[in-house]
Amino acid sequence: MSNERSLRPSWRAVIKLWFLLDVIVALAPPLYWAAGGDMTPIAGVPAALFYFLAVNVFITASLVTAYLLDQADGESAA
Repeated sequence: MSNERSLRPSWRAVIKLWFLLDVIVALAPPLYWAAGGDMTPIAGVPAALFYFLAVNVFITASLVTAYLLDQADGESAA
């Protein structure tokens, strides 16, 4: 039981860092766009659209992971 409790703070720190990375990635698109870089399609999708779809998946994954860890934490505390 004490092993589980010692792991919880580290998971919370990882999730907080993941959320920080979410903010950075969402608010700072690649710098080459600002410099007028080449916008070649990725997997048949324009690069800008692919970037924002990937950011959406990344942020959604962090929210779902945080929710699931919080639910597991709540169940074990009861």
